[in-house]
Amino acid sequence: MSINIWMLIGFLLAAYSVMANDSLQTLGTYLVSNRSRTPQVAQMAFLCTVTSVVLGLGWTFHAGDPSWGRLTPFPLPTAFTWAYLIPPLAVLALTAWGAPVSTSFLVLTSFGPASIGKLLESSLSGYLLAFLIGLLAWGLGFWLLERWVFQQPFDDQAPPPLWTVLQWCTTGLLWSVWMVQDLANIFIYLPRRLNASAMVVCTLIVCIGLCLLVTIGGGPMQRVIQSKTNSTDLRSATAIDAMFGLCLLGQSLMSSFPLSTTWVFLGLLGGREIGLRSHGQSGCSPCMNGPRIQGLGNDLWKAAVGLIVSVVVALATQPMIRWAAH
Repeated sequence: MSINIWMLIGFLLAAYSVMANDSLQTLGTYLVSNRSRTPQVAQMAFLCTVTSVVLGLGWTFHAGDPSWGRLTPFPLPTAFTWAYLIPPLAVLALTAWGAPVSTSFLVLTSFGPASIGKLLESSLSGYLLAFLIGLLAWGLGFWLLERWVFQQPFDDQAPPPLWTVLQWCTTGLLWSVWMVQDLANIFIYLPRRLNASAMVVCTLIVCIGLCLLVTIGGGPMQRVIQSKTNSTDLRSATAIDAMFGLCLLGQSLMSSFPLSTTWVFLGLLGGREIGLRSHGQSGCSPCMNGPRIQGLGNDLWKAAVGLIVSVVVALATQPMIRWAAH
C-alpha cells in the first residue's frame, strides 16, 4: 500500500506526540537529573543511537515491521483519511495540560475499537503488578538508598563515574523496552512492511522529534517526575529507571499485545511513594518530607481523565472515519 498525505501527517504527529507524552515515564528522570550536568548534544547522540539500533533490529527481525510485530491485531485501514489525525492531536492537547494519557488507548483503539477491553485488562494488570513491585522494592530495601541520597546529596559536585555509567545503562535499557512496547502507537500510521529507504527516513524523523524533546527538556510532563521524592538525584533516578525497565521487560516477555506503559509507570511510582512513607518513623527524612499520598491521587486523577478522554475520542472518531471514507 502506498503512503498518502494523511498517513504521513499522522505519522509525524504520532511520532512527536507519543514521545512527548511518554517522556514522563521513559526519559523523565534522565532529563531532570542530567539537565545541568550533561550537554544536550551528548544526550541527543546517546538516545538517537539507541533508537536507531532498536528500530533497525525490529525492522530486520520482523520482516520489515519496525513495530516488533505488535500491530498484527490492528490492520491498516483500506481508506486512510483526515479523521485518523484526531488521536495524535488529542494526545498533543492532553500533553500540554500535563495529563499522563495512555497513548495506546487513544491511538490504537481508533484503529481497532474492539481492542478496548483487552487493552484495559492488560494495562490495569500492568499497573497493579508495577505497584506491588514498587511497594516491595522501596518498602523492603530501596528506602535505605533514598535516605542515603537525602543525607549525602551531590549538590553541585560531579557524581562518581560509576553512577553516571549506571544511569546511562538503565536509561538505554528502559528506552529500548519502551520502544518495543510503544512503537506500535507511532508506526500504526504506516504500512506494516517498510522498505529500507522508508525505514531510514522514518528513523531520521523519530530522531529529530527526540532531539526536539531533549531541547525543551521534556515539556509539561516533567512536573509529575519533579514532584516525587529525590527524583532529580541521579542515584534515585537510576533505581526508578532500572525497576521500570524490568517491569516493561517482564510485560514484553509475557505478552506481545500492547498495553499502557503510562499506567505501568504510575503504578511503580505509586508503590514507591507508599513504600517510602511507610518508613517515616524509621529515621528516613525523605520518607517524612516526601510528597503526600494526595499527590498520588492527583496523578491517578489525571491519568483517569486521560483514559476516559482517550476512549471517548477513540469511539467518537469512528463515525467521522466512516463519514470521511465515503
